[in-house]
Amino acid sequence: MAQPAILLVGDWQRTEMLPIRDWVDSLGSRGIVEQFNHLPTEMIDPPDLVIVCQSWPDELTAEAVSAALGRWPLALWVCCYGAWCESDGRTRTIWPISVRVPVREAVPRLDHVWQILSEQRGEPLPLTASRDEAFAFDHCSGSFISANLSDTLNR
Repeated sequence: MAQPAILLVGDWQRTEMLPIRDWVDSLGSRGIVEQFNHLPTEMIDPPDLVIVCQSWPDELTAEAVSAALGRWPLALWVCCYGAWCESDGRTRTIWPISVRVPVREAVPRLDHVWQILSEQRGEPLPLTASRDEAFAFDHCSGSFISANLSDTLNR
């Protein structure tokens, strides 16, 4: 299998995005990286992983995000948001819950997603996942099955 291709969107050179930059750098030549400041509107080869570095609310429009999610439906998405975006999950619906992760928690999420892509270990988190499923994906062992999530949480 070819190495997964990564698309970086946003200003990942900002100081707050250092963990993301370090994670991408740690891949060395294993990740093919393209970078755009905004979601590309022109056709590019479909990425396997899209990492968005979001530094402020509404940095990308809902229309641009929706179009990009539809353009690359098979890609895995991780929107790493900075401190100024902490309340976006309560006040905005631009990014699906399953995609958003704070920068301070992004490296474990990226590691998990990379394992799924490069080693085919585990199942990806669907774009339609609930908040509980996203929590389970990030914080529970591989034996935790999202289909049984509500039963497990209600015990």
